[in-house]
Amino acid sequence: MSFKKLFTYKTGTFLVLTAVLFFNQTMAQERTFATKGITEISGSFAYSSFTPVSNGNTSASTSIFTLTPQIGYFIQDGFEIGLSSGLSFLPGVTFVFPSGGNNTTILGLFFTPSYNFRIESKSVFPFIEGQLGYTAVSSGSSTSSGFSYGGKGGIKMIIADHVLLNFSAQYSAITLNPEGATERWGFNYLTLSIGVGAYL
Repeated sequence: MSFKKLFTYKTGTFLVLTAVLFFNQTMAQERTFATKGITEISGSFAYSSFTPVSNGNTSASTSIFTLTPQIGYFIQDGFEIGLSSGLSFLPGVTFVFPSGGNNTTILGLFFTPSYNFRIESKSVFPFIEGQLGYTAVSSGSSTSSGFSYGGKGGIKMIIADHVLLNFSAQYSAITLNPEGATERWGFNYLTLSIGVGAYL
């Protein structure tokens, strides 16, 4: 399946799931976050543009569009399983359009089991999350891919009815091996992030 088809399928699936969950929200008004049967959803869409400057000379600008959906379901109190394309530096499907250059598509899909701790506060939930999945990059006729993993920890705060604010730190080991590689290619990174979400 092409990256464009994967992007379209993934976006459509996320929008359908969000609509269904929103429709059923009235059935979950009395539910408490981080308990069995709760669904958590989050995501964002971002645009950025940067222009390199070297020795006073400006190079071609690059535009980046990023989609980062994530969904999780509590199978037991505190324990959540989820699917994510949300990485802070390489999140989801990223289209990079260098002016006059090859288009680059980066895809990341991850299984994200996590545990949300319930403490005395009813609005603050520390959490830890594992990330296991697949990453791939395609630019022109070249492709690279591999198994990637990472971990995330932080807190989730209820700031309004069914609305969450997340603070987290994340370490990821991203693998992007070219065809025929016998050793790992890619990068490791640590990032701090703030995000929003909802639970139903």
